[in-house]
Amino acid sequence: MLNTAYTIREKRRACGYTQERLAQALGLTPAAVSKWETGQTLPDVTMLCPLAEALGITTDELLGFNPDVSEKHAEELLQPGRDALAQGDFSNATRLGEKAVQLHPSSATLAFAAASLFMEIAQAAQEAVATSKPAECPPQESVARTALSRSMELFERCRQDGSLEQREAAAFVLAGQYVLSGEHDRALEAARSIHMPQADPRIMEAAALAASGKLDEAENTVRRALEEKGSDVSALQDILSGIQKKRNDR
Repeated sequence: MLNTAYTIREKRRACGYTQERLAQALGLTPAAVSKWETGQTLPDVTMLCPLAEALGITTDELLGFNPDVSEKHAEELLQPGRDALAQGDFSNATRLGEKAVQLHPSSATLAFAAASLFMEIAQAAQEAVATSKPAECPPQESVARTALSRSMELFERCRQDGSLEQREAAAFVLAGQYVLSGEHDRALEAARSIHMPQADPRIMEAAALAASGKLDEAENTVRRALEEKGSDVSALQDILSGIQKKRNDR
């Protein structure tokens, strides 16, 4: 009750409403709003949706319900999919991953873990294509494309709705995925949205610039990063080598 009271009060103030204005919008008396905010009473169930809409939040937020799950529980839910992946059953691994996501569709933690699983499925399916007979390739290629697309979709969701750590990690992974898929502008946008990276986001930024043919800008980005820090040198040097190779191939 006290959490709901605090939420109503703080969200009302954030919206710039007085108790009188909020009450008027809901067709109630200011005294009713005052009682909600002091924890004397809770809103009637019929008022939950109108109140949440007036405050610009969901009913879950209004009532203090957290739809997320723990990392441990997320991994438990995805374990059947990982088992199927380990057995080389990529289609079933994808199906089981989707099944897990649908159990808690609002959980950013589960979405992040599932995105990682789908990325692993895509990589494994693509590796299988390289070693398969031509007749076996189309189904595996389809699975790889579907899994990669779903991975990117879920990582994008995490970049918008996840915790700070999830947003940063998702942006870093997405930058690499977009480079590989040829979406260079989106790769740059993702790389440049990273604020507190574990690895320097300029690695992915430079990779995206180089892939899109902006070689001078890519080289300058790499050289600035190399001057400022000694970590990630190997990855940055690889990009420089790739830039030089592209110049030689022109």
